[in-house]
Formats: sequence, structure tokens, C-alpha cells
Amino acid sequence: MANVIRKMAEGSSHVVERYLPDAFLFAIILTVVTYGLAFVTVSPGANGYFSHAENILVTGWYGGFWGLLTFAMQMTLILMTGYGLAKTEFVDGLLTRAAAIPSSERSAVAFVPVVAALASFVHWGLGLVVGGIFARKVAEEIRTIDFPIIVAGAYSGFIVWHGGLAASIPLNLNSAGDNGNFLIASGVLNDTIGTSQTIFTTANLVLFVVVGLVFLPLLFVLMYPESDEKKRPIDPAKLEVAADGGEAETKVTTAPTGTTTLADRIEHSRAVAWGIGLGGLLAVFGYFWRGIADGMMPWNNLDLNIVNFTFLFLGILLHGTPANYIGAMKEAVENVWGIILQFPFYAGIMGIMGYAPEGSTSLATQIAQGMVQVSPDGTLPAVAFLTAGVVNFFVPSGGGEWAVIGETLVTAAQSSGTSVPRVAMAASWGDAWTNMIQPFWAIPLLAISGLSVRDIMGYCVLVLLGSGVIIAVGITVLPM
Repeated sequence: MANVIRKMAEGSSHVVERYLPDAFLFAIILTVVTYGLAFVTVSPGANGYFSHAENILVTGWYGGFWGLLTFAMQMTLILMTGYGLAKTEFVDGLLTRAAAIPSSERSAVAFVPVVAALASFVHWGLGLVVGGIFARKVAEEIRTIDFPIIVAGAYSGFIVWHGGLAASIPLNLNSAGDNGNFLIASGVLNDTIGTSQTIFTTANLVLFVVVGLVFLPLLFVLMYPESDEKKRPIDPAKLEVAADGGEAETKVTTAPTGTTTLADRIEHSRAVAWGIGLGGLLAVFGYFWRGIADGMMPWNNLDLNIVNFTFLFLGILLHGTPANYIGAMKEAVENVWGIILQFPFYAGIMGIMGYAPEGSTSLATQIAQGMVQVSPDGTLPAVAFLTAGVVNFFVPSGGGEWAVIGETLVTAAQSSGTSVPRVAMAASWGDAWTNMIQPFWAIPLLAISGLSVRDIMGYCVLVLLGSGVIIAVGITVLPM
């Protein structure tokens, strides 16, 4: 069996490396495909087809092109602040010691996806940052290990995020109508659905353990190259230089010797770093304390803003001086160009997917309705899983995807007598599932590792195929 899986992984990697375009070109191709589908399937309404084509381009694509600016900035900051935190001596030491735990290449290739899955369960942004940095640490510890496969393992751990503590769909269902829960605001739901019915159910937790902590490490051990000729160790030069343009890393811990200005002393002052760092962390404590007072537990009160805020001030505190933190941020800047370039294109794709003139139905809604209508009795959870997986190609944002398919899936659940929380969690896992072959979310991790999407996607195809069966069956039959 191991030989079969290894050959499948090698074949998949070969095909992907040869034919898969760069992540940016993938976004452009997906834009063209989405535009064509919208033009053919979305009714132009009272407009002619020339106006229809123009409206999809201007109202849909251009209108949505800048819709992810806030999110893109949040992602940029989570990558930069997470990288800065990981570069502190304390966190770097923890990751280095953890990277030294595996005693062989095979144990290491099993360990990396487990660490990434655990971090992703806490928060998806944390998983992407920790996964990428930890893969590099393992490659530094075991210089002969195949680097692309452990980076693929780090990214594969991300598959569990939408069943984790920062899962967009369950947290949206647990919100009030005036706080983003559009299903309550529109009258589709009468009340919130707590996380005890979604994230903290037997089905979801079992899926997390089986997929993230059992299936992934086993699969990557079976896929690992048998001969040294087929391994691609990390370039040693990449371990000796920082990320900022290839210049050697320098770390300043004290003020320069000789005459220094007041500005120099402030930049290298531990008192300044500790003061602002502790002040920020007190604000974090206050944020969660207020949430508890309002009945919101900390694990239900996570979002990108509080994670970024925590990473930022914890990083300043642990770096010890403002100058050290500035140096870490200069290194981190090199890792964010892909987000800045590609996120607007995916926002444009989302705009096209959601575009519909008066009296028409958007492409995203048509996909959801079509798949629900053909589902046999009792299969709605599995169909919701597949529907979310398909739509995720075009709308790779959990919250954004739920906004366009959520009402269709919940209404279908209500009319068929299927558990709404079960269907919602099926959609959550479906959204995370096809991320394995959607380069959008791999951008931050690839930037940290220095690889391209072609280097890892062949392995991720097998993750997609194997986990898809496990999740579809589990979300249908496991007790909630």
C-alpha cells in the first residue's frame, strides 16, 4: 500500500509541477472562467447581453475588486506580526526545541502536519504562520529531509481550521442578527446556534482528531520519497540568510557604542518595549474579560483583529527593544507581496460570483441550489460539504462563502428535517477541504518557505482525495 500511495504522490507532483500555473496566473485564469460562467448562467434581466457583459465586468468584477482590502490588510498583519513573534528568542527557542523532537525524516514528516493542525484549530492565521516557520525549523534540524513534502504537510494541517475555535460559520451562527448573523436578520433563523451545537460536538471533534492527528501524519509518512534521489532538501543558503532580500540577518540587542542620540537610546530601550508591550497585553486581557462578563468565552471571542493585536504587542515585549522589533518587521515585509497582489483578484472573483441583476440569481446561489436539488434523501450534509467545496474555489473565504450559500443550505435543512448545525458544519469542513488545491490560502505559507505552489500541490491533491471521503462520511453519520 505504501508503494502505491508513494507512486500516486510522485505522479501527482509531476503533473502539478508541469501543468499548474503560478498562483497569480491561477487567480487570473479563475477570473476569466468565473466571468464566462456568470455571463452564460446569470440572467441579464431587463438588460441586453451587451449591457449584461458590461455589468458583470464593472458591477461584479470591478465592484468587488477592492472588497477584501480590510481582510488583505488583516492577513498582511497576521503574517508580519506572527513572523515577528516567531523571531523572538523565546518563541524561536520553543520552535527549535520542538523541531528537534523527531528522530528521523519519517517521524518529522508526520510531526509537521500535527503541529500545523493543532495551531490551525486554535486559529487559522496562527496555523499558517506557525506551519511555515516550523517546516523551515525542521528542515534546518534535518538537512536531508525532503523540503516540499514537509511544507505540504504544514499547509495540510490548515484543513481543520473551519472546525476550530476561529471557525467563521459557527461563530457567525452564534452571533446576533445585528452583529453579522444575516440568517437571523432575514428571518431564516429565529435564534442563535451556540458553539456547543457546532464546534464542540462529538462529530466535529472526532473529525478533527481523525483528519488532523491520524490521517495526515499517516498519509505523509506513506507519501515520503523512498530514495535520496527523489528528495529535494532545502537550499542551505536559505537557512543562512534572512527573508529581506537575501541580506544576512542582523540582530541588534543593545544601543550602538559611542555617542548616541536620545532617539538612539529610545529605539534601543527595553523600558520602552516593555511599557508598550505590557500596555497592549493589558488591553488584550481587558478585551477578553469584557467578553466573559457579557457571556462570551475567550475561544468564541477570537477574530483577526484581536489575534493581530496580541501578536503585535507580545512580539514587541519579547523582542526587548523597539529596534529589534523593527528589524523583524523588515524581514517580514518580504513575505507579504503575494497577499497584496492576489487578494484583490479574488475579491473580484467573489464580486462576479455574487453578481445578479434584479430578478436574477447569482452564480454562487445557482451552484448551491443546483446541488441541493439533486441530493437524495438523507445526503444533505454530504451535499452541503461538496457544495461548499466547489464554491470555495471561487469564493475562498469562509464568511464570504457562507454569505452566498448559507441561506440556501439552511432552508434546505429546515425543509428536509435535517439538523441545521450538522449542515452548517458540513459546509465549514467543505470550505476548508478544497483549500488543499486552492492556492489562495497557501500564499502566506509559501512566502515563508520560499517555495511555489507547484512544489506542494501534488501532495495536497492526495490529502484532498483521502480526507474528502473521511469528512463526507463522518459529517453525515457521526453523532452531533
